[in-house]
Amino acid sequence: MSYKEYAAYLGISVHTLYGWIKYKRVPDLPMAYTMAVTLGVTLNYLFGGKETNITQARLKELEARKTAAEALKLAKLMIKEMEKLRPL
Repeated sequence: MSYKEYAAYLGISVHTLYGWIKYKRVPDLPMAYTMAVTLGVTLNYLFGGKETNITQARLKELEARKTAAEALKLAKLMIKEMEKLRPL
């Protein structure tokens, strides 16, 4: 698909698309999301990052959330135990 065809698909001018490509302008978030989905890349990659694979990025995010949830659970448990040790 050419730039002209992609711009037409997005409903924007080719000049706007070129501005985004050259980092002179930035699309709004809904448009950036649409572009990332249609191009099959992550928003991070679209804005200059390295992670291109949406599935891998999502798996990394889910793993990070799981780790954070486990850390929070342990922290709450430690607080409970420390409260037991507090002198009355």
